[in-house]
Amino acid sequence: MEHKQSFWVKIKEILKDSYKNFQRGEPIVYSAAIAFFTIFSLPAILIVLTLAGSIFFSEETVQAEIVKQMEDLMSEEVGKQVSDLLDNVTQIPIGFWSVLIGVAVVVKSATIIFFIMQKALNSVWQIRVKHDVNYLKLLRHRLVTLGIVAGLGFLLMTSLILDAALMVFNEELYDLLEEHLTSAIKLIKTAFSILVVLTFFTAIHKILPDAKVQWRDALAGGIITSILFLIGKEVIDYILSSVKVVGFYAAAGSFVVVLLWVFYSSVILMLGAEVTRAYANNHGRKVEPSEIAEKYEKVNGDKS
Repeated sequence: MEHKQSFWVKIKEILKDSYKNFQRGEPIVYSAAIAFFTIFSLPAILIVLTLAGSIFFSEETVQAEIVKQMEDLMSEEVGKQVSDLLDNVTQIPIGFWSVLIGVAVVVKSATIIFFIMQKALNSVWQIRVKHDVNYLKLLRHRLVTLGIVAGLGFLLMTSLILDAALMVFNEELYDLLEEHLTSAIKLIKTAFSILVVLTFFTAIHKILPDAKVQWRDALAGGIITSILFLIGKEVIDYILSSVKVVGFYAAAGSFVVVLLWVFYSSVILMLGAEVTRAYANNHGRKVEPSEIAEKYEKVNGDKS
């Protein structure tokens, strides 16, 4: 009984410490910046995704799967708005230069988002890049980290392609299987989606900061971030469907919906990082900066 009480006391302390430090930070500023650059690059991202998927499947199948994944991962309202964006994007003549510009925009925006997220997570750990760091060492470290994150993105893309392949055969497969087997397959797909979300957030908390974070600490932050993400999915979907936010913003409604989702995801990512830090501290594990970074003491007005 005492062990259970001690466990819940620790959880309470970790969450209290996380929220207190979360309020002291600048999650709104970082999240707004990430949301802005994501929205700016969204049409280009949709073009690149459609073209990449069209190598294996028809354009209609790829676009239907993108919309489906947005509905499953975020909400039905987001899926509807992404569908509208895809309709507009497909009306643009796709040539060599438009593809090249699209890829350039995606790469540039992804790089900016990557560095903003890294700076945001570093601020949680009160870590910054050394002023006298060797630039070749810094570049190598950044490329390795970016490569790992890109690898995670590739795995997510692979899972989308596999899901698209399954979608093609879904109807035929479900007709052949008994009802309880069909339900089991749907349950497995749901569990797999949750596992992908958990793995992604945990890996971000482990890999992205310039800090030596242990996997067990990153997992604590990943669990909290995933729970908030799944709760937010239902809450935001309900709000959007009830309030009809899209109607208020007319043509810009599609962007507003996605903007809201990216902003929320960025905020909970910051909160998850605070949980990771508090969990490590609570268990007596001091997280040290990587070879290119250093700790700093934050004072009032310090924006490092």
